[in-house]
Amino acid sequence: MKELHCIVPGCQWHTRHDTEAEIIRRATEHLRETHGETVIREHMLDTIKANIQPEKGRAA
Repeated sequence: MKELHCIVPGCQWHTRHDTEAEIIRRATEHLRETHGETVIREHMLDTIKANIQPEKGRAA
């Protein structure tokens, strides 16, 4: 299981899932719906991917 905390400073949103693809999908949906992003740029995807971590308290 992997997790991601929102890449927007101060936002408390986070998600967990087995696959990085689903975490990325959820994160981009969150950016659109909550933060009003209409275009998800390549650097945003790179930042999302770089911040996906093993769930705390679990082995990778």
